[in-house]
Amino acid sequence: MLYPIPGLTHLKYLVPEPLPVPGTQKAPIPREVSALIRVALDSVFGLRPVSQLHPKRFDASVRTHVVARQKAGPVGVVKLLSCHVQMGEGAAEAFGSVVLGVRTTAYAAQLRESDGIWRMLSFRVLG
Repeated sequence: MLYPIPGLTHLKYLVPEPLPVPGTQKAPIPREVSALIRVALDSVFGLRPVSQLHPKRFDASVRTHVVARQKAGPVGVVKLLSCHVQMGEGAAEAFGSVVLGVRTTAYAAQLRESDGIWRMLSFRVLG
């Protein structure tokens, strides 16, 4: 905020706003979450067989989407550009982007922990 300097009507000095207090530390991302995302991405782009998507870890809708994308989409090595995970109590939402050749594609996933085991409930590759 600007405050006038006494005796100098045209000059003012700036008092900066106080810096915000740093937020709470984010919860660490379990390795299982990132591993499930990587397995799903590898399966979508044909680097892993669909049989590696175990029903205990991957919901039926995830496996169905992966099979459909494998049939329709290109096959090749995928480079992970970004992966953002938002953790909740026993749940996680992930989204990011990957590059296949010259094409950039986005993905989104929802995961939930039950009895100490992470399970992917939803997974979509967009575009």
